[in-house]
Amino acid sequence: MIRRLFVLILLFASVATMADDRANTVSVTGTGTVSALPDRATVQMSIVSRAKELDVAQAAAAKVTTAILALTDRLDIERNKVDTTGATVRPDYRWNRETEEQELRGYIAERQMHVRVDDLDRLGKLVEGAVAAGVNQVSPPQLDSSRREALHREALAMAAGDARANAEVLAKALGAKLGDPISIADGSVIPGPPVPQVRMATAAMESDSAATYSAGDLTFTARVSAVFELVN
Repeated sequence: MIRRLFVLILLFASVATMADDRANTVSVTGTGTVSALPDRATVQMSIVSRAKELDVAQAAAAKVTTAILALTDRLDIERNKVDTTGATVRPDYRWNRETEEQELRGYIAERQMHVRVDDLDRLGKLVEGAVAAGVNQVSPPQLDSSRREALHREALAMAAGDARANAEVLAKALGAKLGDPISIADGSVIPGPPVPQVRMATAAMESDSAATYSAGDLTFTARVSAVFELVN
């Protein structure tokens, strides 16, 4: 009985200590934002070829793929930055209203390509050249920075400083002094490469020069949550 009573006293003392600890802390959040110009881009493109014969459709898609590889060579884009491994073939059906049956029209051969461009001055020439070579679909370029991780850490440091500043304001308002940090957690989620709206400024109609592309800054945001000790 005495032992159980002793355990209960210790338990209550521990709970009281935890309550005192919570009463002498302040929990805050902080945000940091860093902007930077993009210095690389990834372009996804598709080549879709339709023909009655499967080998004809595949040959047409392969011809355009070869032309794209030649284009990237001319632009000095290294082959290890060009991915042409995506390939699919499928039958091409249409509904015949008279017979109320699916009718085979031929075959569709498709090639998917990803090209990473580390010199944005070549981006316009790549997109325009790909379309001229026979590419059917070009997705908006995914602009990114080669300093993505470093920029996130800069934003993270700013977020930590913002959290401390917020804690100092609260401590001052409560008539207390801010003590040491007890805990801090990174609450940010690092997104994948952003896809900003790319503004295309085309050349004059009489000029055959490739379009030029420009985009705004990339924004990297970090968020932290922190708990600080309050000192009377």
